[in-house]
Amino acid sequence: MTTGLAKTFSEFRLGGVRLKNRIVMAPLTRQCAEADGTPTDEMAAYYARRARGGLGMIITEGTFENDELGCAAYLNQPGIATPRHVEGWRKVTEAVHAHGVPIILQLMHGGRVSDPRCLHKGEQAVTASDTQSPGWVLYTDTDEEKHNRGITGDWPKVTFPPARALTKAEISRLADGFAEGAARAVEAGFDGVEIHGANGYLLYQFIHPKTNLRNDEYGGSAENNVRFAKLVCERVRKAIGPDKIITLRLSQDGVDDFTGAWPGGLSYARAVGKALADAEADALHWSSFAWKDNRASDGATPIPHVLREASGKPVIVNGGISEGAHAEEVLNSGAGDLVAVGRPLFAHPDWPHIIRSGEAYDWTPFNRRYVIKPPNDLAMAYPSDLPRLEWNPDLSQRRKAGWMN
Repeated sequence: MTTGLAKTFSEFRLGGVRLKNRIVMAPLTRQCAEADGTPTDEMAAYYARRARGGLGMIITEGTFENDELGCAAYLNQPGIATPRHVEGWRKVTEAVHAHGVPIILQLMHGGRVSDPRCLHKGEQAVTASDTQSPGWVLYTDTDEEKHNRGITGDWPKVTFPPARALTKAEISRLADGFAEGAARAVEAGFDGVEIHGANGYLLYQFIHPKTNLRNDEYGGSAENNVRFAKLVCERVRKAIGPDKIITLRLSQDGVDDFTGAWPGGLSYARAVGKALADAEADALHWSSFAWKDNRASDGATPIPHVLREASGKPVIVNGGISEGAHAEEVLNSGAGDLVAVGRPLFAHPDWPHIIRSGEAYDWTPFNRRYVIKPPNDLAMAYPSDLPRLEWNPDLSQRRKAGWMN
């Protein structure tokens, strides 16, 4: 082993699970489940190939936990809402566990940035406050993406509709929905779950002061803004017990605000960390494009460092980690306890083994074709099992009740 990466390849205990090293596969959206959200054999092959590559742990792509209140965020997103979903994911967990790697399922709700084609007829997107995202649905409106996914015909830019504020009763119901999804994840063989509070999705919409304009106990301060996320963690913990992993993902930016920043900078980050100190989460997961870029005007300390210090919890750090030295810097600087690697793993599933070798490596530049058809473990699925997509650009079309029955 390269001595310069001693920390990266040291063991770590997260909750009740031992990780053989500090490298975590970040959640990476692919949209390759079946139309109803059932994971495919191709997904099992994809995750198994990265487990074979030497990871310490895998976090799956964002998964909808139920079919209520606009939970599903995008077309061909995987779900954990039905027995069929559970069976599909069980193939994935068994394939990953065969390589001795733990895997957790990321649970998410799209909120105001759910693709409108995922809403039922007459259903309105929900969020923290009555707002409308200025963004549009990603990865579906370019000629290259259409070609790579085998989509034909016109494909207009799809924007997000106005969203309404959740009631307190609905907030409680959604927290229960996360817990129910987590219980099904454990049934499918997962070692735990990640609660998605980042990247523009529902819990982010509560945590970020820009999108949370509430004046009740769920808004108006850092402590109130994270209350919904803490409620979700609490109910998930009750559902899955003390030995399964729970992580909570956080970010300043989202799919509709790539340069977003928390008003108050490090002061707000410190308040968020302090408010999460007693949350039922084993670790916080900081998501960013560059982990040292805090976008704050009140100091240069990286935000994950601030969150780790204020919360007293382990932190998974994501953003701009593409070399072994980058991982070691995170761990030795005190910014985090684990590193989450995303894009390099699309084209290079052996990334952990490569950096451990100490040899210089000519990395393949990131291209979304590796998202759609990455290197797979062909022992699991050959040659591939991507679904035939029938994405309808007509926004007047909505899903009918009972679509997953």
